[in-house]
Amino acid sequence: MAYLIIDGYNVIGCWPDLKKIKEHALADARHQLVEVLKEYHAFTGQYIILVFDAYRSKGLKTTEYLPGIEIRYTDHGQTADSLIESLVAKLADSNQAVGVVTSDWAQQQIVLGKGARRWSSREFYLEAKKIAGQISNAADRTQIDRPTTELGNRLDTKSRKTLENMVNKNERS
Repeated sequence: MAYLIIDGYNVIGCWPDLKKIKEHALADARHQLVEVLKEYHAFTGQYIILVFDAYRSKGLKTTEYLPGIEIRYTDHGQTADSLIESLVAKLADSNQAVGVVTSDWAQQQIVLGKGARRWSSREFYLEAKKIAGQISNAADRTQIDRPTTELGNRLDTKSRKTLENMVNKNERS
């Protein structure tokens, strides 16, 4: 399984739409990021570990599990970087494919040294937008190509033409 570890606040601070939301409601920006990642996971199949830094807060270390996504809040006094580094080390040691999303240059160098792939928050923003477009295109195709319950769509071509001829003949009478 491929893992993608994301520095949540780093991404929120870099993505234009999330950055705007963060100015008014940080919780809403986190929620919006999670919604984007749910779709990303559903489309790519990558298991996502989203890390939020609780370094300066008095909150307790928590983990929330969603289908294909873990949302981890660090413990008071622990940085997101240190948690990400330990996750990368553990996953890389078990020969798992790991990617990390952060724009922190020092963090990128550390995870590269541990064998993980790295994406800047901007690169991942572009990737997420591309995937969202592919999801939208797939949804449009599904809507158009989906067989309906109409009789004409369930008939083979010859039978449909025969039926159309009968209807046309009946309308001319």
